[in-house]
Amino acid sequence: MSRVLAPPPRIVSSQPEPLRATSPRGLLLIANFRAARKALLANGSRSFLTMLGVIIGVAAVITAVTQAEGTSANINQRFSSLGTNILTVQPGAPPAMAGKGGFILRKGGSKDSTLTLNDAQALTSLAHVEQSSPLLQVGANAIFRNQSGQFDMAGVSVNYPAIHNLQLAEGSWFSDADEEARASKVVIGATVAETLFSPLHIDPIGQTIRFGSGRFQSQPFQVIGVLSSADPLSDQNIYAPFNTVQVRVINTTTTDSIEVLVDDTSNLTLVQQEITELLEKRHHIASGADDDFWVQSATQMIQNQQASASSLATLLIGIAAVSLTVGGIGIMNIMLVSVTERTREIGIRLAVGARKADIRNQFLIEAVLLSALGGIIGVFFGLFIGYEIVMSAELPFILNLGAIVLAVSVAGLTGIIFGLYPAVRAADLDPIVALRAV
Repeated sequence: MSRVLAPPPRIVSSQPEPLRATSPRGLLLIANFRAARKALLANGSRSFLTMLGVIIGVAAVITAVTQAEGTSANINQRFSSLGTNILTVQPGAPPAMAGKGGFILRKGGSKDSTLTLNDAQALTSLAHVEQSSPLLQVGANAIFRNQSGQFDMAGVSVNYPAIHNLQLAEGSWFSDADEEARASKVVIGATVAETLFSPLHIDPIGQTIRFGSGRFQSQPFQVIGVLSSADPLSDQNIYAPFNTVQVRVINTTTTDSIEVLVDDTSNLTLVQQEITELLEKRHHIASGADDDFWVQSATQMIQNQQASASSLATLLIGIAAVSLTVGGIGIMNIMLVSVTERTREIGIRLAVGARKADIRNQFLIEAVLLSALGGIIGVFFGLFIGYEIVMSAELPFILNLGAIVLAVSVAGLTGIIFGLYPAVRAADLDPIVALRAV
């Protein structure tokens, strides 16, 4: 008699079954995303035209930020050589926007200037003033043989290198005797030397260049020194004795500005007040009357220039905001048209069990896709345009990732805001009425 073996006992695991990798709701969202993408691709031209407003708005934002960043960096670089303990005395009344941005650098012996060489010399009598120098600038064409370039000639005093900490790569600075004799001697910046002499492989020291234009008669000047590369402002200048530029080049009795080196930054405010009082006395300006000059520190110049750049950027961003709003309205209109065209599709989906939330999510995803894709395209256009602008203006190109993320996020938010109403309207359709639609 054979024995029947009992089946092995069933072992029931105490561990729960693993959860599915994707929940039904997640699968539905993926399906809605694919349906939205298919709907947009089916009407590619219309989708692109709808995105244009968003593309233009985002491109304007990125362009504005890129230009503002480049301008700000260039300002810091250009004015870094001025030093934080330098005051600049400018002729005339301060600009109307002096407190909010704006800096006027007069050149070529301005007719409204009342500042003179004697004023610059008188400022050295103040307690905390170490050095002062008049500055007279004129732009013209510099020529050496077959090489030429447009540069500024700056008439300055002998102590100008000490004020701006300029270093010579070779040669020497002009002397007091050169100043008194109005000698035709110049010290050139690194960029000037590179433009005029490097292509010919000639040492600039001892060579003669010609400087002048239609307004100022071209004259010969002997190069006695070359500056080490410092900053774009000084690298592109040609420095000559102040008396030489004042009498032989421009023929004026005034100066464009006066630069004053203060012994310590903590004394800037005090010295600024003392300069004002001294020049008011020298210019016989009565108490309460408007001054014919104004004093500004290098820090104030930087802040004012940056404020001007920020004002321009704010204006462009405001225009971009209007463009994004227009783009959002365009998205809402197209989505409303899409709801009308796909009424029967909506009815079928509702009839087979789709919930209102599913219909709403599908159309909302379409609107967000439109705006987000427009934002991404706008970023590329904005970077391209911004790059071309800053390169043409010889400004540094700075990539602001925060601005890019913000612009795309705002574009996506625009899609949500302006796509919500069409999406809700699609979800509220009566299935029976929708199925009757042709």
